[in-house]
Amino acid sequence: MSGRDQTDRPAVAVVIVNYNRRDWLAECLRSVFAQRVKPDEVIVVDNGSADGSAEMVEEEFGGRVKLVRLAENRGFAGGNNAGARAACAEWLALLNNDAAADPDWLSWMLAE
Repeated sequence: MSGRDQTDRPAVAVVIVNYNRRDWLAECLRSVFAQRVKPDEVIVVDNGSADGSAEMVEEEFGGRVKLVRLAENRGFAGGNNAGARAACAEWLALLNNDAAADPDWLSWMLAE
């Protein structure tokens, strides 16, 4: 990361939108928490899932994830908008729930 370290980079929130993909979401979140450069916030927006996704996030990832529960499926764009509104960080990194991010994904995104 070209002269930057964890402390002098912009604050980053990773936003993940989910709808009924508990299995994918767990793997995705594990990959986010395995990043060499840690995000300042991890936000999961659950689009009204009925498969226990939100409960799994609470049980397995507890206080490490900000969970935004939507009553209905607002789609990918609506979910990302809800995640952006919930974020406090300067930058947003949007990650699909079916992606397992390489451990250097966030550092590459922040590279100058």
